[in-house]
Amino acid sequence: RRLLDLGCGDASLGQRFWAMGYEVVGVDINGPALDAARSRLAPETPGHSMLLVQADITASLPPPLPSTTFDLVVCQLVLSVVGDIHDRLALLANARDALRPGGRLYLSASGVSHGINPGYALLYQQDEAITGERHSYLSRDAEGNVLYQTHHFTEPELRQLLQQSGFIDIDISTVAEQSSRRPEEAAYFHHVTATRPME
Repeated sequence: RRLLDLGCGDASLGQRFWAMGYEVVGVDINGPALDAARSRLAPETPGHSMLLVQADITASLPPPLPSTTFDLVVCQLVLSVVGDIHDRLALLANARDALRPGGRLYLSASGVSHGINPGYALLYQQDEAITGERHSYLSRDAEGNVLYQTHHFTEPELRQLLQQSGFIDIDISTVAEQSSRRPEEAAYFHHVTATRPME
């Protein structure tokens, strides 16, 4: 079984799948996170078969990522922070193309949360003129410097994006959890499974 982890970060998720017997390839643009993952894996698991690749997951994925060879693609909370709609579609196209026919996608994404967290309503309103999208805002550090654009999805919007990207059998579960960057606050998250058609 082969798994591709898009936006793998420190590879902690991929490592859990590797422990379950998957051959794992992790891809992330963040070099320091990948270096930390490699240093953590190397002494504990000599001969580890997890491959970590630095690349932009919204661009064409590089070798050694041949098309249609993965049984499972995972993408944890990355779709919400990769950029604009074009970057999201590019990421989903890469996920689809990396799957074998009948392969499965699992992703999680941030959900529109102003109904349970008034702070998000202010963020959406504050940055809509800049982002050009409803439910998008600019994530900033403590000094106010922009880190990246964040988008929160409605369930119908997310479903349409997956359908537009060629996925079928789309199942979306939405739950209220702790905010990923504000653990003292609540937010909605979507957990999604979808399939690449058999063609």
